[in-house]
Amino acid sequence: MKSGILVLAMLANLVAFLCVLHPWFENWAGHGIVFLILEAIFLTFIGVPVFVHHLRKGLPPRQALAASLDSVMNLLSGWV
Repeated sequence: MKSGILVLAMLANLVAFLCVLHPWFENWAGHGIVFLILEAIFLTFIGVPVFVHHLRKGLPPRQALAASLDSVMNLLSGWV
């Protein structure tokens, strides 16, 4: 279940990159750039401390990464 969050994050990034780089989606390019910048900021300032916290609790690194991505994506989806 937690690895599904990682797949969802990768799909969201793929769609954002498609919107930024594809000429058919010129109107959505700004939205894709803002999403990628916000995601990078939130992954750095929220995801890394949550990842370290889960590692200290004893979770394996893969589950800790999935939990930190889950926290960041929940925060980002709450803003949309």
